[in-house]
Amino acid sequence: MQDASLANISRTRRAQLVAEFESELGIDYKARAKAAYEAKRWQVIKTIIVWTIAVMFFTIACHKLWIMGQQVKEPFADINPSKSLFGSE
Repeated sequence: MQDASLANISRTRRAQLVAEFESELGIDYKARAKAAYEAKRWQVIKTIIVWTIAVMFFTIACHKLWIMGQQVKEPFADINPSKSLFGSE
């Protein structure tokens, strides 16, 4: 019978009871929610930074390959990429 009565409590009332219980224990649910939000926000910021750096490296590599392709008279004739990359003779 106890399980049935717990199942009939609305979500709002259940959240209110949990908040009251946590406040009695000294748990600040607002601070916990803010900390969870800040952790998620920082994770999103790190993801954006990593993807930005990856796209920059990819763009630079594609541009360098395009420049290397422009320097040959016949496609695939120059099979020495170190010469094209570093300019050594």
